Amino acid sequence: MTFKYKSEVISAVAVVVVIAIIFSSLFLYTGNWPPAVIVESSSMQHGNNFVFGAINTGDIVGVKKISSYTNVQTYLVARERGYPTNYGEYGNVIIYDDQFRGELVIHRAIFYVEGWNGSTPILYGNTNPSWLTIDGAQVYMTDVGYSHKNLLVNLQSYVGETGFVTMGDHNFASLGFTSGNYTVAADQNTLIDNTLVNSTQVIGYAVGYLPVVGVLKLWVTHNTYYIPEQSNEIMAIVLIVLIALILAPIPSLGRNKKQDRKES
Repeated sequence: MTFKYKSEVISAVAVVVVIAIIFSSLFLYTGNWPPAVIVESSSMQHGNNFVFGAINTGDIVGVKKISSYTNVQTYLVARERGYPTNYGEYGNVIIYDDQFRGELVIHRAIFYVEGWNGSTPILYGNTNPSWLTIDGAQVYMTDVGYSHKNLLVNLQSYVGETGFVTMGDHNFASLGFTSGNYTVAADQNTLIDNTLVNSTQVIGYAVGYLPVVGVLKLWVTHNTYYIPEQSNEIMAIVLIVLIALILAPIPSLGRNKKQDRKES
């Protein structure tokens, strides 16, 4: 085997080793395999355009495994504390197995129902902030999300159940239906799910963020409807640059040495 081919083999092996180290590290950190998911819908976007820091169609996010619902910082808990914010809003975004639709959903955990007092839900971490009102099975929240709308969650159909109420950031801003001064947009009220999400359904919560990278996979699978135009443009530029680098001629070190000897 010539030195030239040995060098190519060594380079290929090095790339494989680096990729293996990266994925092994992600697995050790997240406790999940695969340790990340590609976002295929626009339900978590903050508008129709690409917004850096929010979750856009075609982005890749890591998925950290949970052992209990208390591992998840819901919107309610995080807003009361003033932290943490994730992907442009209070609380964690969870990836859960939606058994109603038979698919994975990546939405924000709004609050966790840990029990009931008759037909009134008991919300985990609730300290009765001024922006939260509970009236029977109705939960009212004011000034929610990047659209600063008021949210109504109707739990009448879920009395006795425990679990997360979930909602997409963009779904709340652009979909749902109104009831007075409130918008009804939680998954459990819009036929995205028909149960409260229990912790056994939760694959994990989103950690980390690789924007745009997953767009290529969506192109291949023809799942392109929700991809922001800017994400398509960025991915196209990245591919052009990569192809140019691959096809660009690489100067030969041996040829340069020969040229130097001739000149000397």
